Amino acid sequence: MILYPRLQLPLSTSKALNEMKIADVLTSRLSFIVLQVLDLTTTLIAFHYGAFEVNPLVGRLTNIFGPAGGVLFSKVIAVLIVFRVRKLMWVANLFYLGVVCWNIIVLLGLSHVIR
Repeated sequence: MILYPRLQLPLSTSKALNEMKIADVLTSRLSFIVLQVLDLTTTLIAFHYGAFEVNPLVGRLTNIFGPAGGVLFSKVIAVLIVFRVRKLMWVANLFYLGVVCWNIIVLLGLSHVIR
């Protein structure tokens, strides 16, 4: 039997983790940035395997700047818009959570088709 030592967090950190709510995560700028990175990564991987962009604005940007440049440019625009309208951060985070989940579903479908 292997026993793992219990992780000891400082009292302030463990108290903060216990008091964190879903609303705090949804309104977090860090959550938004992580979702943007996940969206960028999953989109570029999907492009690599033959997927295409369904968002007309991002699709147009990818035609102008290339796949990586267009998606990255759209991420910069999203960050600029959402960081200025802080009250809607939770809506943007929910939206991009859905986008990332959709991208993962597409990637799973592409992996099935490729095999």
